[in-house]
Amino acid sequence: MTLESLRNGDPRQVGPYTLLGRLGEGGMGVVYLGEGPGGRVAVKVIHARMDADAGFRRRFAREVAAAQRVARFCTAPVLDADVFGDVAYLVTEYVEGPSLGAAVQESGPLKGSALDGLAAAMAMALRAIHGAGVVHRDLKPSNVLLSQVGPKVIDFGIAHLVDSEMSSAIVGTPSYMSPEQVSGVTVGPASDIFSWGCTVAYAASGVSPFGTGSVPDVLLRVINDPPELSGLPGPLHDLVVAALSKNPAERPTAQDLMDRLSTGPESAARPEVAGSRAPVAEPLQETGRWVPENEGALTAASGQRKWVLAAAVAVVAVAGFSVAMAVRGSGDPGADGRTSATGASRTTGATGGTAKSTPGGGGGGAGNPLRAGGTVAFYSPKEPFASEQAGRWRKDRPKDAALMDRLAAVPHAIRVADPGVRPKVAAAVTASGQAGAVPVFMVDDLPGSDCRPPADTELKGYQEWIEGIARTIGPSKAVVILEPGSLVRIPGTKNCDPGGSPEPRYQALRAAVATLKSNPGTAVYLDGAQAHWPGTEVMAERLIGAGVERADGFFLNTAAFTATEPTVAYGKELSACIGVRVRSGGSGCPEAADADPAAMPHFVVDTSRNGQGTWVPDEHYKDPQTWCNPPGRGVGPRPTTETGEELVDAYLWISRPGVSGGRCTRGTDGEKDPERGVVSPPSGEWWDVLGLEMAKNADPPLD
Repeated sequence: MTLESLRNGDPRQVGPYTLLGRLGEGGMGVVYLGEGPGGRVAVKVIHARMDADAGFRRRFAREVAAAQRVARFCTAPVLDADVFGDVAYLVTEYVEGPSLGAAVQESGPLKGSALDGLAAAMAMALRAIHGAGVVHRDLKPSNVLLSQVGPKVIDFGIAHLVDSEMSSAIVGTPSYMSPEQVSGVTVGPASDIFSWGCTVAYAASGVSPFGTGSVPDVLLRVINDPPELSGLPGPLHDLVVAALSKNPAERPTAQDLMDRLSTGPESAARPEVAGSRAPVAEPLQETGRWVPENEGALTAASGQRKWVLAAAVAVVAVAGFSVAMAVRGSGDPGADGRTSATGASRTTGATGGTAKSTPGGGGGGAGNPLRAGGTVAFYSPKEPFASEQAGRWRKDRPKDAALMDRLAAVPHAIRVADPGVRPKVAAAVTASGQAGAVPVFMVDDLPGSDCRPPADTELKGYQEWIEGIARTIGPSKAVVILEPGSLVRIPGTKNCDPGGSPEPRYQALRAAVATLKSNPGTAVYLDGAQAHWPGTEVMAERLIGAGVERADGFFLNTAAFTATEPTVAYGKELSACIGVRVRSGGSGCPEAADADPAAMPHFVVDTSRNGQGTWVPDEHYKDPQTWCNPPGRGVGPRPTTETGEELVDAYLWISRPGVSGGRCTRGTDGEKDPERGVVSPPSGEWWDVLGLEMAKNADPPLD
């Protein structure tokens, strides 16, 4: 560790310890090299602003007592402390040697036995720390010192007891934090295992497995992306992959790490049974620990596993930027809103500084961030399909790769469509809050498909899921596009099940709107289908049934390619019809002149695929399927609130350009699309040909 001279204002004596110089400074205090009765030691003096707090002193005393129980194996043990004196301090063994981070920066990554020894030493240290009932919560390269007797883990004195009441504050360093730390939920020993994997990966390559960049970028990669693990040899690579599982329950324990690291491949081998490979660890089901069934279980990409946290994400409900403000280090997105190399993007749209009017009825429009006036910025991580395609093309097709990068950088609706989405929502809200931007979420998990009515148990689970999303968003600004397609094919309609009833679906949507709108800064829009299909009167009736007057309005064009101008014209017609019917209680669509502007809902338009408008085929097809992978289409106007239309709150990118609409046969025999001469990918799959085509035909062009 580098020793600096004492500064003006630094103490010269603390208790029986003479301070000789500074070793470093952290969030809790300054670490000094001290000379005491037993020789040289490291003395951490707690910041005055913290030790003046009686509550902190009590917590500090509890944590010191826990830290003193930690065995000395591969750690810098706690030797002394004064918890209630004039100055609170903690004394640990002084470890002479560079930190792992400094050593790698100066001499390069570790290899061979040096890397294996580091991994084993850190695992042993974690076993000792966890055995004392402590969680480190900030294991990283700077907290591992390379002493003459081997690596030692330091700074676990700031850890909290496993069984203590955890604070909602986030402790950690972004590149080495676990997904549960990012989301602000209670953390346990498994969080340190994740940090162990990150630190070992850094030691082997010189870079964090989740990269660098702004805090929001790094946090989103920790939540969503698989790690980059170059430089790790096979067996250690497999163990690090297991440690970096997004699901804490799937990670090995510190003891598991030690067992695996201390067992050679040959001696660990056991007879193969039923054609499967030998287990790599003894069964541990009775202890609730990590139990890989076979070695292949270790090599499964962590990004492919489902991550469902048992605990609710509560920290983000306090403030949309709480995680970013509490973690160490910072990184601001570019002031011009441009995308960094790490994948976050945003764009702005001005409303001319004038807030748009709020429609009447219920609380619709209250707190809508799209109508706040001034400049509105949108945030999302890079669109994953286009971003991955850019990476594949970067070497051999640099121009196309650059175009895909620009496509990926345009803010798009963030998909929210499975049970474990709250950490994803939390990370996006956090990043958006720090960037001063608004995320747009497309919520798409309503039970029942098209005409099938949902079961009561499904609806109950759905409402609980919506409540979890609402709690995660909390008071932060957000836009929710609620259930695309939910009001197109529904029970009780002639093209579906005439004998059924649409009421359960309406009820589910009304309840979801009420839950989401209980947040002061959340805007919610319901499905308005597309221009003149299934029809103005039909959609007006369904939107009223779904409670559009309690929402912020409706959205259009997510399943179509209709140009902006005719879509806006249809939206005005639909809005007027709803306004008249809400005021009069009648049916049909009377003259728009009878509409009360205060009762007319606003709307947003999906412009992600409408730059070239609707496709009109030159050939005659029995079923042209103009919605299915139409050729020659392009992306449309970028997301903005500067629409020039009072009722149009924003143009948004809701659909994903480049995603296949399915197998398009256009009424012909066979599987090929006669217009393109190939078999289209299944619905929902990325198609590079389609994505590049839409990027090249963008109107306005992609900058």
